[in-house]
Amino acid sequence: MSLEDIEKLKKSNQELQEIINNSWDGIGIIDKSTKLIYVNSAFMPILGFLKEELLNKNFTSFMKDEYKTPFLNLLKIEDSKRKYKAEIDVICIRKDKEKVYLKTTISTMLDKPLFVINIKDITTQFSDDEILDDYVATMHMDLHGYITKVSSAFLKLFLYKKEEIIGSSFKTLVHKDTNNIVFKNIDNTLENLQEYSSRLKTVKRDKTPFWVSFKIKPMYNKYGDVIGYTSLIFDITNEINLNDESSILQAQIKKAQEELLEKNNLLVQQSKLSIMTETLKRLSHEWRQPLNLISLQAQKLEIDYTLNEELDPKEAISSLEKIKDEASNLSKTIEDFQHFLRKEAKEELVNPKEIIDNAVNIALKDKNNFITVKIEYDKDFSFYTLKNEIILVLVNVIENAKEQLEKEEIEKGSISIIQYHNEDKIIFEIKDNARGIDENILHKIFEPYFSTKEKKHGVGLGLYTSKLIINIQLQGVITAFNNSKGATIKISIPKKEGN
Repeated sequence: MSLEDIEKLKKSNQELQEIINNSWDGIGIIDKSTKLIYVNSAFMPILGFLKEELLNKNFTSFMKDEYKTPFLNLLKIEDSKRKYKAEIDVICIRKDKEKVYLKTTISTMLDKPLFVINIKDITTQFSDDEILDDYVATMHMDLHGYITKVSSAFLKLFLYKKEEIIGSSFKTLVHKDTNNIVFKNIDNTLENLQEYSSRLKTVKRDKTPFWVSFKIKPMYNKYGDVIGYTSLIFDITNEINLNDESSILQAQIKKAQEELLEKNNLLVQQSKLSIMTETLKRLSHEWRQPLNLISLQAQKLEIDYTLNEELDPKEAISSLEKIKDEASNLSKTIEDFQHFLRKEAKEELVNPKEIIDNAVNIALKDKNNFITVKIEYDKDFSFYTLKNEIILVLVNVIENAKEQLEKEEIEKGSISIIQYHNEDKIIFEIKDNARGIDENILHKIFEPYFSTKEKKHGVGLGLYTSKLIINIQLQGVITAFNNSKGATIKISIPKKEGN
């Protein structure tokens, strides 16, 4: 960009520049190398430098080394035409050599290879957070029970390094004496959006057992959706003696059994009502367009005969075939719902290969040649599950990925289906490279009737019904998030291993 272009950029909108200059936030413009091209009046005191000391310097030159690479990675954008926004907390060194914590928002500029950065001084907040981090043992988990964040106090308590525990299952921390029914009670409590509180026997990295007071509750995003769980952990080992241990564990099991029975009865009733209501709604939704098409074809035949026009037998047969096809689609919809609602469904012993192969053969039977499929699964492994139900969900998710690749016109489309398992869960991940799901609608994709597709008949079970199947029939969790190239749908169900 020439100096002339930069001057035009500065002078193009005086009113906007006045607003920017009077903003409480520091606002700057950088290029891909992070060179500062423009800073407003609030930017300078945050870092303590004069304007001429900041301009043409790399913004990363003020950062501590460990923040430079993560910041630069956020400037690597594959699709330059797509609006982009990212946020990162960084530590910079002021002119007076003091540390300043900055919440930094990065946005692309339309039609220019530049970025707007908005910086806020959160040093005071960070100082409070550091105190909490050092003295309070906290842990965050995703919806599948994997640890996503821990405090420094947590690491000291359990003797782990952060890289050793992040991504591990919560069960890694719980002592083997803890009965499985306790975990089921925790899961059910959280599914009912309640807080769970109890004493737990846990184990450190060096296998030393100890007791903790454990509190866990759901975390919500701004739309009210549960996005994970947060917990507080306090060491109470000194309050427990060896004689207490056995009675506490027994009391835990009894309490869990009673609470589970009560919650399961409530959940069953709620689930029945929810399924019946949504089934009726979806049937009317699924049938509306096929019925319209049948009506139109029948009217066409009626008009042709009424007007005494010579009817082409081929056209008549074609119309009747369309009517027959639509009637078949209606019948299939009924069968799908009957299958979904049938009570006699029994768990079968299956292996990952047959589940995935079945789903791929159905969902991708007419895929375009530009889509490649990558499959990974556990070999020599089998488990019990509702076979047809998990296949139905996988078919729906894979079909969604295929349609998104076609919609985005990805030249080298790819769908990856990965299956693996841990101590207590079987996980399926379906990934694509279709540029991801808009963050503004990502939280809505499991809502009933929400779709980004053009209206057409035969929309299938839908992600909402897939969520019902996973949550209610398979007692699992299904989530969606964006990866670096597209979207990932993650499904986890309880592991009931075969011989």
